[in-house]
Amino acid sequence: MRLRIIFTLAVLLAGHSLPRTACAQETSRIKTLAKRTVPVPAGVSEELRGLIASRPLFPNIPVPQTREEWLAVQWVWDANNAQAARDLAQKLGATWESMEVAGVPCFLVTPKNIGQRFQQRWLVHLHGGAFVFHGGEGCIREALWVADACQARVLSIDYRRPPVHPFPAAIEDTVAVWQAVIKRQEADATALFGTSAGGNLTLATTLKLQHIGLPLPGALFAGTPATDLEKIGDTWYTLEGLDPLGRYEGIIRGCFEAYVPSKDFSDALVSPVRGDLRNFPPTILLSGTRDLLLSDTVRMHRALRQAQVDAELHVYEGQSHGDYAAGTAVAAPESEDAQREIFQFFDKHLAD
Repeated sequence: MRLRIIFTLAVLLAGHSLPRTACAQETSRIKTLAKRTVPVPAGVSEELRGLIASRPLFPNIPVPQTREEWLAVQWVWDANNAQAARDLAQKLGATWESMEVAGVPCFLVTPKNIGQRFQQRWLVHLHGGAFVFHGGEGCIREALWVADACQARVLSIDYRRPPVHPFPAAIEDTVAVWQAVIKRQEADATALFGTSAGGNLTLATTLKLQHIGLPLPGALFAGTPATDLEKIGDTWYTLEGLDPLGRYEGIIRGCFEAYVPSKDFSDALVSPVRGDLRNFPPTILLSGTRDLLLSDTVRMHRALRQAQVDAELHVYEGQSHGDYAAGTAVAAPESEDAQREIFQFFDKHLAD
């Protein structure tokens, strides 16, 4: 045994690979880690430390089994998020109005101050919520945050959702709205963005636009996007239970399967990391070191780079899913930093 250990170390130090049989034996093993104690990260602001320390882990919510159960849970979550959006709008001094664009319900968010850079145009937003939640007025919460960052009006699309309207209804809505928006302003002067499921839909919508030959956005922001709805990404395993999202099994998987009832996640419009990304717009992606979807975000960034797309990846220390937008809950320097990065990226890549 001792000779085997010495031999293995010698081979590794020499920069050589182990024999094929030894590699197979080592890589076939599944690593089971002991219980760990993970402290609040030290390398973040006091504001973010306080948020992380005080935040409970995601509760183990039973997965709804019927359409009626899904609608009941959806109503509660939508209502809670709508109240949070109203509170944020008051805090930021922003306003919004409901409207229909191409027959799709939307909300136009106007920040307290409109800057010169984006004075004459709208940015277009696709909300998150695991494809199922955060509709209605709740969809504007992130839109308010980005409107404040860019001092620009933001059109937030209240797309159709499961359980009543599964895939591809949401993408049909986003494409219809996009076609209407680019009649009032140039596509290359318009950004498309969203977080989580909204990040997925931002990327999937762009793939669809590319496929049908419509003009593409000038820039994309995909925040911690779900880019592969199968449990493939490494951090679905390594960060399970650390991110307040919890784990893939349970409500997250339930939402994915409500969105795609066939449970076939191979379609690139469902899992955009699998799509043809050539000629994609410049894209900025945000995530954190405790983000359950960090791997989805990293894989998307590498796929974009391999397709020779101008893509930036920003990974924030200690942050879980969507924590870069902590400014919607607490005034953290990290949130201001993320806002600055998004504005600078749009400022750089969107046409004048």
